[in-house]
Amino acid sequence: SEPVCTSSRVKIMTGRDGIRNYVQFGTLDKDEITFGNMMKEAGYATAIAGKWQLHGGNRGTLAPACGFDTYCLWNYPGTERSRYWNPSLMRDGKLLKTTEKDYGPDILTDYLIEFIRKNKSKPFFAYYPMLLVHSPFPKTPDSKPDATKGAKAKSLANFRDMTFYADKCVGRIGDALEKTGLREKNVIIYTTDNGTHRALTYPYGSEQRKGEKAFATDGGTHAPLIINCPGTVPTGIVSDDLVDFSDVLPTIAAITGAELPNVKLDGRSFWPQCQGKKGNPRKYIFQYYYPKFKPAAEKHGQGVNKQEIVWAQNQRHKLYRDGTLYAVKDRYEKSPLKRGQNKAADQDRKLLQGALDSMPVKAGKLSPNKKKGS
Repeated sequence: SEPVCTSSRVKIMTGRDGIRNYVQFGTLDKDEITFGNMMKEAGYATAIAGKWQLHGGNRGTLAPACGFDTYCLWNYPGTERSRYWNPSLMRDGKLLKTTEKDYGPDILTDYLIEFIRKNKSKPFFAYYPMLLVHSPFPKTPDSKPDATKGAKAKSLANFRDMTFYADKCVGRIGDALEKTGLREKNVIIYTTDNGTHRALTYPYGSEQRKGEKAFATDGGTHAPLIINCPGTVPTGIVSDDLVDFSDVLPTIAAITGAELPNVKLDGRSFWPQCQGKKGNPRKYIFQYYYPKFKPAAEKHGQGVNKQEIVWAQNQRHKLYRDGTLYAVKDRYEKSPLKRGQNKAADQDRKLLQGALDSMPVKAGKLSPNKKKGS
């Protein structure tokens, strides 16, 4: 994934790297073609529920222009800040009336289940950029009273509950597909848009890890990816192939037969791997990141406001555009590798430098006048 939400969702929706189309935080450029447009053009009913936050500035856009027939969204024009309890949600141009007893994720999950039922007799495409799991960290409807003391401990306990509740929402959608006889006819793609929030320190095996959201480190970008379709995707497949968010759009096209947008795409389909085949795996991933969180750019920021972070990586090594090379297993990037220090690292440096050189030098849509990661 990208280290933060906007750049992740722009990339996953367009199949294009941020160096081609990133404008600013909270903006999806109105000239971009999304997987919503692609699926609508292919004859699918389309819906989006969850978080928008893509309409900022004079280049932003809205859900209908991105190919969605229907929507129920937070952080959309006309909504306010509350997203969980008493949520502020816009559904097809009308602000929903909610109370303090209403929980946003429930409303959005119900909305998608209703969409599935209405369109069970024809092809449909649903995109669910979930509100969960994101700060702030209030209790969920399933949270039990506890004696946890301290703000950090309570946040972590609620974060755990919110993660379970996100799983519950996905399970409800799976159940709805089952009840309508569509479970084996629909592919579910499940991932997350960045690493864990920086305010959280959480147990991981024998370690205590601090969240690295907004940083370009492995903890900010290495996200889970689960593909599920009973009868089509064999169970138990685990792949170490490289995948980034630009690969999602062409994968959806491969699954459905939709025609790819007539623009320069950076992704490639990983659908063959999902079926247990070799496919055409990547040799590297290219990443472009312009952080809203300025400290993220202190070590490797270049270009506009010295905040553009560019790197390429494979399963073993990661090379920043400033020439710094790390082993991927060096999670916190504390030990840069020098030339000549390791033969395998030098070979990967050559590969990854070629990856960097193959991409544009300058961001295509980022304004050089933008300040402070805006």
